[in-house]
Amino acid sequence: MIRAARFPAIALLVVASGCAGTENTAPVAASVSKAAPAAPAVDNVSGKAALVAEALIGAARAEYSQDSPALARAAQQLELLGANPQTDADAAALLRWRASLPADIAPTRGRALGPAYRSGALAPGAVTELNQMFLGGRSAQIVVRVSRGPTPQLVVRDQSDRRVCLAGDDPVECHWTPLYTQRHRIEIVNRGSEKSEFYIVFD
Repeated sequence: MIRAARFPAIALLVVASGCAGTENTAPVAASVSKAAPAAPAVDNVSGKAALVAEALIGAARAEYSQDSPALARAAQQLELLGANPQTDADAAALLRWRASLPADIAPTRGRALGPAYRSGALAPGAVTELNQMFLGGRSAQIVVRVSRGPTPQLVVRDQSDRRVCLAGDDPVECHWTPLYTQRHRIEIVNRGSEKSEFYIVFD
């Protein structure tokens, strides 16, 4: 369920998402290592979801600035991390970003167990809600990273409406372990005075 905001769902985290709104970037023979690159250095964040979020905003910002080598590096990180888009628009953007990879770097798509993600955009004062299932006894993580605009506030509640996390400083992170498998309600609020464009990653 989503209210007071919408996540783009264009033709297959996506071609014309709210966070990736530039023209098509042509594939280039960017300088990308063929060996698996080291995990990106990320300050104050931890876990695979945080690395996916960092790669997502790296790709979005590289596309904004038409920095093809940086876009190729971010796309390669998303491949290695097994990131799975949740919307058609995000999937289309991922296909476009993958096109920036040199032809001699084989894509590694097809893995189904990597972190899931989606892009979002909120007007000033807007609120959106999502529902996501998390497994009991397994560490859960949600990360929100902003590509443009103010940092939104994140509130996570379990099936009993108990608040399990409240976070609002960039990078926005929530970590907890559900006692049993259950659906959680995720509320994202833009308390800023400008539009917020972001990625939310679930793991």
